[in-house]
Amino acid sequence: MRWNLTLAALAASWGFIAVLVAAVELGAEPLAFGRLALAAATLALVAAASGSLSALRPGRRLLPLAVLGAVQGAHWLLFFLAVELGSVALAVITFYAAPVLIALAAPMALREPLSRVTLASLVPGAAGIALVATGGDAGGRVSAAALAAGLGSALAYAVLVLLSKRLLSGRVPPLTVAFWDCLVGAVVIAPALLLADRVLPDGGGEWGVVVLLGVVFTGASTLVYATLLRHVTAQAAGVLTFLEPVAAVVLAALLVDEPLTLEVVVGGLLVVAAGIAVVLLEPAGRAVTEAAAAVGSEAS
Repeated sequence: MRWNLTLAALAASWGFIAVLVAAVELGAEPLAFGRLALAAATLALVAAASGSLSALRPGRRLLPLAVLGAVQGAHWLLFFLAVELGSVALAVITFYAAPVLIALAAPMALREPLSRVTLASLVPGAAGIALVATGGDAGGRVSAAALAAGLGSALAYAVLVLLSKRLLSGRVPPLTVAFWDCLVGAVVIAPALLLADRVLPDGGGEWGVVVLLGVVFTGASTLVYATLLRHVTAQAAGVLTFLEPVAAVVLAALLVDEPLTLEVVVGGLLVVAAGIAVVLLEPAGRAVTEAAAAVGSEAS
């Protein structure tokens, strides 16, 4: 239970990301690139400070690690495109098809047993997310391109979780997975900077947000997430990510005085109920050996 609970807390902490992004005017492309590039640099410093530089070598896993990073970059670009072409509500609702895709694919891709707890939790979780999204942002345009981008973002995230879990189960250290995830993701997003009005933050406030997003909410967070993913099922991880948008709207209400509508409150309670069910009832994932779990161990 403790692994599921820790992952739930991590997912809830991601709610700060939306609040931070809303506080700056820097575009989506430089924000996405900056957070991933800073995250990769942070993880490299962690490896150097801990005497674990060897963990950054991909070894024979270069291709799947590169694919992982490319999928990460694609996920962020598609998500931001869904927001641009449609609305925040549309992007959130379509993206949270990902837990459903994970629940359906994990038994085949990872040989995880199909979890009845996860399947049951998807119903209130998905309904809650729909209420949170529409209650917080009922407007916005709906087009085939926006829907395709949102669903593409969900598919990319599902592949990201499944591939990460497969690599971690194959004894690739969390630091290796997190570093290559962020590094290649930054490289994939870099060409999109050509479309941005400006690529550098303006003033100390924006620099502070970008650094905080990159170092804490991407670098450290990705490493912690990769570590936790070794101990929880991919299906549970998918459902627990429902907590992120709920935390975001609650934090926005507390920190920037955005109103909480009845739909948001009811939806949030449904998501929390789904999360509690997963935390309490979903068993932990198959354990890995301590040698493989060590941050500084060699990638095979």
